[in-house]
Amino acid sequence: MKIDCGIVQDLIPSYADKVCSESSKQCVEEHIKECKACRAYLEECLSVELSGAALEEKQLDGLRKVKKKIKLQNMFSYALLLIVIGFATYFFTTNIGAIGVRWYYGLYAVAVAATFVVTMHGKANVKYEKIEKIMTGMSLVAIAYALFWYCFIMGSVSKGNVPLGLEIGQVGEFLHLHTGIALSVELAVFAYTMVRYLKWDVVCRGTLLISLTGLFFILAQTTLLGSLSELETSMRNFTEATVVILGMGMVCGLVLWGIGKVQRR
Repeated sequence: MKIDCGIVQDLIPSYADKVCSESSKQCVEEHIKECKACRAYLEECLSVELSGAALEEKQLDGLRKVKKKIKLQNMFSYALLLIVIGFATYFFTTNIGAIGVRWYYGLYAVAVAATFVVTMHGKANVKYEKIEKIMTGMSLVAIAYALFWYCFIMGSVSKGNVPLGLEIGQVGEFLHLHTGIALSVELAVFAYTMVRYLKWDVVCRGTLLISLTGLFFILAQTTLLGSLSELETSMRNFTEATVVILGMGMVCGLVLWGIGKVQRR
């Protein structure tokens, strides 16, 4: 008995989703062998994947891919956090004699790019919350603190004076102590901001940028403490590092501001 096309076409969506009974399946398959119209309708159903088991499976597959991507991204974020903290701690405690200050320019650019790529899928704080304002303020104060002591002490020494009752041999130790304080603040800000992203998926890229700028500026400053015996060279290199790293930070900040402005439209 020939089955009406209307009945078969009512069965085809279930057939395409593989949820029909065996008898309905057999009925559809026998009918489409001879009916071009129903065969074309079946092909259309298969191409668009109508809702049902097939669509649900596709959605689950997509969810699994997203979870896998987030997991890999978080692993990369933890690795980045540990690398930055380990890098800063190692080079500060070993007094960084082996690495030239210009290496920091490239390392800084790579660190900023990696951090922004890692956090690009987080919920960006377009409007600063109170905690971000505090963290950003701490980071800026740390940069100003390190800059002040280096300029004050080295400026006095270059004029033949040793301030604060220090002996000439104590200058390096004194500056190392104060750059260590500033570096600790920058590490705390960077770590907190990254943990905030990893735990709550909220990222304030402005705070991250400022803390990274401070980290690399202070590390470059610490490197120069190993060459205080060559006073003129040390001060020239310090000026260069200040202009380059803080300048790069300002440029990145302007780019970030531009991106934020576009996103708010």
